Amino acid sequence: MSDFQGRGRGRGGRGGGGFGDKGGRGGGGGGGGGRGGGRGGVRGGYGDQGDRGDFRGGYRGGRGGFNDRGGSRGGGRGGGGGGPDVYTGPNNVIPQPNPKVTALEDRFIQQRSSTLGQLGKLSVGDELSFFPYRPGFGTGGAPVTLWANYFELNVNTASLFSYNVLVSPEESGEKTKAEQSSAKGKGKGKAKEAKGTKLAKIIKAVLDTLPPTVVCATELKMSVITNAKLPLPPSSVITVGIPKSNGGEERWNVKFNDPILLEIGRLKQYLQNFDDKGNESVFPKFAAEVDALGVVLGHTARSNPSTTAAVGKSRFFAFDANRSEVGPLSQDSMITILRGYAQSVRLATGRLLLNVNVTHGIFRQPLPLPVLFKKLGLTPNTLKRFHGFLAKSRISCRVPSEKPGEWVTIERSMAGLGKVGDGSGEERRPEFTEPNKFWGKPTNVKFFLRPPKEPRPAPTGLTYGTMVLVSDYHIAKYGQSHGVCEIGMFPLINVGSQVRPIYMLAEWCSLLPGQAVKAKLSASEAQSMIQFACRKPSLNAISVTTSARNVLALDNNKLLDRFGVSVDKQLITVKGRMLPPPAITYPKGNLVELIKPQDGGWLLKGVRVSKPGRMIKNWTFLTVNCPADQYIKTTMGKFAGFMAQNMGIAINKSATPAAGLQVQPRSEQDLRAIFHKMKPKPDLLIVVLNDQDANVYNTVKKLGDVEYGIQTVCVVKNKILNEKGQFGYFANVALKVNLKFGGVNHKLQTAHPLLQSGKTMVVGYDVTHPTNLAPGAGENAPSLVGLVASIDSDLGQWPAVAWQNPGRVEQLDVKLVENFKTRLQLWQKHNGGRLPENILIYRDGVSEGQFKMVLTAELPHIRTACSQLYAKQQPRITLIVSVKRHQTRFYPTDPQQTHMWSKSPKEGTIVDRGVTNVRYWDFFLQAHASLQGTARPAHYTVLMDEIFRLSYGAEAANNLEKVTHDMCYLYGRATKAVSICPPAYYADLVCDRARIHKNELFDDTSSIASGGQETIGNRRVHQNLENSMYYI
Repeated sequence: MSDFQGRGRGRGGRGGGGFGDKGGRGGGGGGGGGRGGGRGGVRGGYGDQGDRGDFRGGYRGGRGGFNDRGGSRGGGRGGGGGGPDVYTGPNNVIPQPNPKVTALEDRFIQQRSSTLGQLGKLSVGDELSFFPYRPGFGTGGAPVTLWANYFELNVNTASLFSYNVLVSPEESGEKTKAEQSSAKGKGKGKAKEAKGTKLAKIIKAVLDTLPPTVVCATELKMSVITNAKLPLPPSSVITVGIPKSNGGEERWNVKFNDPILLEIGRLKQYLQNFDDKGNESVFPKFAAEVDALGVVLGHTARSNPSTTAAVGKSRFFAFDANRSEVGPLSQDSMITILRGYAQSVRLATGRLLLNVNVTHGIFRQPLPLPVLFKKLGLTPNTLKRFHGFLAKSRISCRVPSEKPGEWVTIERSMAGLGKVGDGSGEERRPEFTEPNKFWGKPTNVKFFLRPPKEPRPAPTGLTYGTMVLVSDYHIAKYGQSHGVCEIGMFPLINVGSQVRPIYMLAEWCSLLPGQAVKAKLSASEAQSMIQFACRKPSLNAISVTTSARNVLALDNNKLLDRFGVSVDKQLITVKGRMLPPPAITYPKGNLVELIKPQDGGWLLKGVRVSKPGRMIKNWTFLTVNCPADQYIKTTMGKFAGFMAQNMGIAINKSATPAAGLQVQPRSEQDLRAIFHKMKPKPDLLIVVLNDQDANVYNTVKKLGDVEYGIQTVCVVKNKILNEKGQFGYFANVALKVNLKFGGVNHKLQTAHPLLQSGKTMVVGYDVTHPTNLAPGAGENAPSLVGLVASIDSDLGQWPAVAWQNPGRVEQLDVKLVENFKTRLQLWQKHNGGRLPENILIYRDGVSEGQFKMVLTAELPHIRTACSQLYAKQQPRITLIVSVKRHQTRFYPTDPQQTHMWSKSPKEGTIVDRGVTNVRYWDFFLQAHASLQGTARPAHYTVLMDEIFRLSYGAEAANNLEKVTHDMCYLYGRATKAVSICPPAYYADLVCDRARIHKNELFDDTSSIASGGQETIGNRRVHQNLENSMYYI
């Protein structure tokens, strides 16, 4: 996988326009004068207010899998092409890895080696298996020296102090939660709260009141880091004022909680001896100290919101003219793509490191709203999309002042467009004279003109206490002096809330720069993002050592100097190794064909699948939005013949009915009707799409997987009919067909003994959350869990089960017990009634802060599932977390040790020292060959081990690395190594398919009837498919 951060995963949907059957991963108060000032805002009551494809070719050069490679090289200010093949450092000298760190690593392993002999005394379930000590460093493979995107971090202070702050309005005093709840019960609504930009201004104002001798850093929310205790008043409260846009100021109380001592000196000592004073179970170590250093390092960049956008805790994007790096997009796009930089403090053996990586973000274009409306058009569908796009954005409003002919500029947050349904909290809701339009213009929306608290005359011709057109109000109040007589062309903008709207004229509003947005990219936008993000490792290394240091303010930073913090100028180097690929076997006649992968993959030519699945007796095809002409019928027969004769897949060569079916669906019901009339139900339905229509694809999968229990594969007409590369395309799709029906596509020549013994079940599970949705979409959407497990020693079949978890909750509940039992029972069914003696688990997608949760909350459910099925001896379990979404990258130092196209490290590159903590057992593995961009290695961390150290002692690391690396060559629908081991990869695919099955819960355009959410949430895969690889 390449450095395209938002590759569109579901963790939100697939980037690059690909489908699940089509190859590899793709690869993204107060408007106007507030409530009582009449400066232009109209209150609802006024007042006046690609990867490239999975098959590598072999038949007439058919290289592209179903999913086109997604993104060309080059493009947009430093995308893709150009630049040196390798980064050589500022002086063209490649430094050797720090010898002091290497010596410290070796010494620690030597000291711990004596304990390996005691591991045989451990019993299953012993907590000494949690966060196991690294048993040794791996030694397999050819040595290689690599740059890492880390700088050494120097901190010359023994301690810091951390303060949490509580911000409240001055008039509120110290309200208890009960008092706040009582106020809400009396209809007073939520207590006034400072958030976002306002909160940042308050925190800045407080820091300005402190003596200049005190050094402070903050993330402008709730944390303040200092180098000494603050001289606070006895109440620990400081009151500050921030200016209002209409004059005057708001007064806020900021209460500082008691400081927390941060022991930086003890942290540095720990990195030398790894003595945590008996706190073995604490993880991650020194979390508060690491977070505080992150706040210090990010303070300067975060404190310049007019030129730098801070996204989350650690990502920063310059958007000023001199430093911004902007990706190319079409003229009609509402977004812009920026290159930025992510930084985080890491604990490594013998030193602190600062990890800095290139990242990319999607931002709203800082344009006047009328310009965006003209780009977009004013159709209902586009305006619904625009409404979500605008939600929570900040705008600059140039509004009339009370003085004729003069204007003032204010800033506001938007709730979106003024729309039907606004105003549930008002005395009288706004009236939309054209409610079918969803949105309203000044000429068709009336609001209640509330009498002011202090008597004054109403605008000429209007009466207080009546419903008034927005356009009439503005013309009456401002006349032609501000050009408002021409208003009415664009929708109204809501700068209040949906409950209490405040309407502003779009003509007066412009989006402010530097605003990140979660937006669903169009196909062309996704392509542009990929082109911009995919760059040679050398170019990213240059950016990290130059532009990043400027954007992150790592040099000539007086604040860092005062904190005693400095960042080395040069990237570190580390020792790596290049593991050899395993040999792959296929049957060829009565012989076995042995294939040695090259460049991370191999050709599938003249060989048959290792094991055909069950017989596909009855199959047919369905053409969607294209006629089932004779050419398609002939091609379908040709495809079935190819699967049977060339690949050895068990399938009837003739479709039933032979003429196939066709439909031009206008709705989901049209497709459902076709599925309903297929009698008898086919074993396999091949769906021929006229184009890559995601809506049709999703409907086909939902109907086939859930409602009718029919295995389906989707193909695109122009690809399956194209004779150039047709056999390659046939083979690519055929691999998926064989897996769906229980087949095994290829095997390793020599599997690891742990797997070959037939006593080990390998498991992968993942949880995906309703992220990367359009604002307002899927607010109550659940998180989805996918669980897969092997059933044979070849690791060829991985049946799955999926269920839902509460939304945005990573921790799994008791449902894991029953679902894990189903995997054990299925393994037992396929292995002569025996249960596995070993269970190797890859848990995907959790952060370091959640590792302890996996051990204390999820592992007990797995143990419970085992205890209910095993009569006596419980299985040995090893639990590993696999992480893809991290910021570590490695850059080659030798041109001879790069991939020929991307210039990333070669496939099989592994790093387990230099950037790791020797106390814990983890490693970075780049198993795949990156075709473009900078390769992202997978990061594996062993949370618990009852298998490898007991079985292999000092060789445990080598054996785990080999098992994981070899497994990456067993991804069934590809003829290449994949970037993450198959159990984690498959679990991710299961989650994606589960999202399709329940797509209404994630769609901002779907209307769900009362009780419908529970019904949709209870959807399960049809019993005909539940023990198959339906999700491929």
